[in-house]
Amino acid sequence: MGGMPRGFRTSVIDPWAPARRGQAGTNDLYAQHRPPPSVLIVRSWRARIAAAVSLIALIALAVGVWAWRTGIPSRSAPMIAAPSMAGLNYGVPRTVSGEWVGTQWLRSESSGGYWESTRPALQADLDFIQQHRLGKVMRVFVGLDEAMSWDPATGFKGFEQSALQNFSAALDMFDAHGMRVLAVLYDQQETGSSGNFHFEALDGAHPAMRQGYLRAAEQFLGRFGARHTVIGWDLFNEPYNSLAQDGHLPSPPHDNPVSPNFSDQTVHDWMRDLYRTAKAASPTALFTFSDTTELYWNPLPDLAKYSDAVDFYDIHVYDDHPSYPNWRWILNKPYVVGEAGASTTDSHYENQALNSSAVAYLLDHEAAAGVSFVLAQGPAFSEATGFLTPTGAAVATFLTKNPTKS
Repeated sequence: MGGMPRGFRTSVIDPWAPARRGQAGTNDLYAQHRPPPSVLIVRSWRARIAAAVSLIALIALAVGVWAWRTGIPSRSAPMIAAPSMAGLNYGVPRTVSGEWVGTQWLRSESSGGYWESTRPALQADLDFIQQHRLGKVMRVFVGLDEAMSWDPATGFKGFEQSALQNFSAALDMFDAHGMRVLAVLYDQQETGSSGNFHFEALDGAHPAMRQGYLRAAEQFLGRFGARHTVIGWDLFNEPYNSLAQDGHLPSPPHDNPVSPNFSDQTVHDWMRDLYRTAKAASPTALFTFSDTTELYWNPLPDLAKYSDAVDFYDIHVYDDHPSYPNWRWILNKPYVVGEAGASTTDSHYENQALNSSAVAYLLDHEAAAGVSFVLAQGPAFSEATGFLTPTGAAVATFLTKNPTKS
């Protein structure tokens, strides 16, 4: 049975009761202003619709957060068309005797360089890479400073033409092997190298030097920017790491690597100006600035550091136990892993067991993560012995098992 408990008196007053009984009373005012039933029905439906919309929005938000947190892909990632989904962070060729010369490999010996010795070494490397199926995308450091004629006070005066001719010849060699290049224009790692970026150009006291760097990029990319061999241009290698404070590197003078520890704003202004210069010089080319501190390690990366200065993201992952973030949700431009290896802590990337394991994971899961291609860091082979290292074997095994990606 329903109703109130016996002996219970309610204090709730029905405001419409007097009007219903035709009685006068204090509730007459309510009766006079009560909305007609049709209005109440409309309001009721509006309230229901609003509540349903709010509920749907909350469900969508919850699903989105859940998918982002769990890494479940929710949309297709924009991709860069590449000849293979794996390759090497090749860097630079050594000399035929195995000497490391860094970003001094393009100048001819007559102008203080090593080209006559690095060219045959590059040829041998590309032959070996092709023969052992180590991929068709190679990341190569240009180190444009080495090709410049330089004034200590004002910076760039012009190019050493033989260095530009040698760079063109190097691209021809990659073409002949069916490979494409992710080319690094400027780099700041070894302060003693003639190919190292002069970071005083950004200290605010050398405006002519800063402008000279922009002029050099304009001239160089006006000539080479649209070259098909180059799949993309990394305008500056890890600028927030090597120029700003993200990498926690010591300031010079100190053993390499160092950083002038400029503010993020100073570095971003430089990136933006360099990108605009590059895009004006070669509108169809793809440009980026590589990152090793923000996009992988930060669960909520600050995309404003890059969004107005890149056409795609070049992300460097150094982790003993890597796991891809859900970049499909986070990034709205194509992305590649331009350097893949084990942790930089205690130089774990030099440990072949650790490095090959990290590289294998990043390769095996790149398609699910929406990565256009992954380039392995670390020695992949030894020409002296003719054998692949474990890292090289990881790349070759991946491409052998996935022939459509090679």
